[in-house]
Amino acid sequence: MFGFLQRIRAGAKGPQPPKARAPAQIALRSRDCHSHVLPGVDDGSRSVAESLAMLGLLREAGARRVVATPHIFPGRFPNEPEPLRKVHDALCRAAEAAGVDVTVELGAEHYLDDTLAERVRGGGFLAFGPERYLLFETHTGPTIPVGLFDAVHAMTSRGLTPLLAHVERYRWARGEEGAEVLEDLRAAGVRFQVNRTVGAVNVPGKGPRGRLLARLLHRGWVDEVGSDLHRPTPEGRPQPTAPTPAPS
Repeated sequence: MFGFLQRIRAGAKGPQPPKARAPAQIALRSRDCHSHVLPGVDDGSRSVAESLAMLGLLREAGARRVVATPHIFPGRFPNEPEPLRKVHDALCRAAEAAGVDVTVELGAEHYLDDTLAERVRGGGFLAFGPERYLLFETHTGPTIPVGLFDAVHAMTSRGLTPLLAHVERYRWARGEEGAEVLEDLRAAGVRFQVNRTVGAVNVPGKGPRGRLLARLLHRGWVDEVGSDLHRPTPEGRPQPTAPTPAPS
């Protein structure tokens, strides 16, 4: 009888809405496929000491292999493979001497401009991993990048696996048209890298980036995760500089 009364009382409250599920977080994996830990070559680490601090942070976050992916961005960061290899080798020696228990592999973040396809065909790139990933980025605007599929074809023709960096940033990848482009890229052999969740940034389902992340997760299209670390700070970015007080 008491059970019957309890059911009556529960029914009087009406159906209860399901509890909202907390948004999923994107955690760093054992291999960080996107970082700017190479010192003095782009907008990332500015010194070997800073690089070692960054590697320490990534080790604490669970990374055991860190792929250094400095920008190769003609006109802004005009890096070339051979000089980058020398900086990478020096960082590896410094990390070993400092006892940093992380393997540092060399790759690059190649910017898609009108020269990328030709640079790939000519061998001017840095690939990494057994997948022979070539990490590349595009502009973040709403229009589909010019030369996108030509560059992808150049990569796959050389036996490389195109890895599109931080997909969640691209406005051209959102909406119905963006969904179709991602389908076509997937069919062309492109794999997708997203950045990890840091605080309130890159939370699946929250905001335009989060909605795209949620779609990628639903499709099983989050192939790799990166920190995109630029500084040894909690969020991995340069800390804002306090304004200098005006003289009184």
